Amino acid sequence: MVKKRYLKLIILYLLLTLVLLGLIFKFGLKIAVTLSELLQRNKPPPSASLSENILPSPQFYSLIEATNSATLIISGYSQPNGKVDIYLNDLNIKTIEANSEGKFESTLSLSLGINKIYGVTMDSRGQQSPPSRLWTVFFQDAPPPLEILEPPNDSTVKKVRDISIKGKVANNSKVTINDHQVVVDNEGNFSYPVRLQDGENKFAIVCFDSAQNKNETELVINFQP
Repeated sequence: MVKKRYLKLIILYLLLTLVLLGLIFKFGLKIAVTLSELLQRNKPPPSASLSENILPSPQFYSLIEATNSATLIISGYSQPNGKVDIYLNDLNIKTIEANSEGKFESTLSLSLGINKIYGVTMDSRGQQSPPSRLWTVFFQDAPPPLEILEPPNDSTVKKVRDISIKGKVANNSKVTINDHQVVVDNEGNFSYPVRLQDGENKFAIVCFDSAQNKNETELVINFQP
């Protein structure tokens, strides 16, 4: 819309230039200058630019991508002494007031799963800014799934010392066995080679999801040479 306006102004100035040139050619320079001054005198004052009328969007300090806490602290900066409407999953859930330096801070109660968060600046006249950057925070407070496929717990292995502990988790989880990082494929499967000692062998298997929820189990394997 702004581009169309500028295009119209350019065409108008070109037409005026042609008219003035025609007047100079026909009546002389003095009449053309007089007419130009009359046009400038009747010209309305320029309106404020579009950018001057747009409030800046609030800026959030970085938010974590996943959490196991239902309460999230949000903070950032906006117009000094202004107000920021906070939206959670497209619902306006609260209004925060910025201080004299434009800083604001508050807490949000998250819903299980995906939480989409953004803000809008409000001024005293009720004007709104464009929405801020959209932040997505995943909230989960349940232990992640962890399944040991083989060998069975408290089983006995004979003669073969080198075996693999196999299991399955969610594909975004991390797994450790006796504090060693285990590779998990895109489908959540893992296989970890171990060498058994004579007698009882204990393995602490721990699974973490992206929200840092934890699930752990102990696997006991007995070895008979």
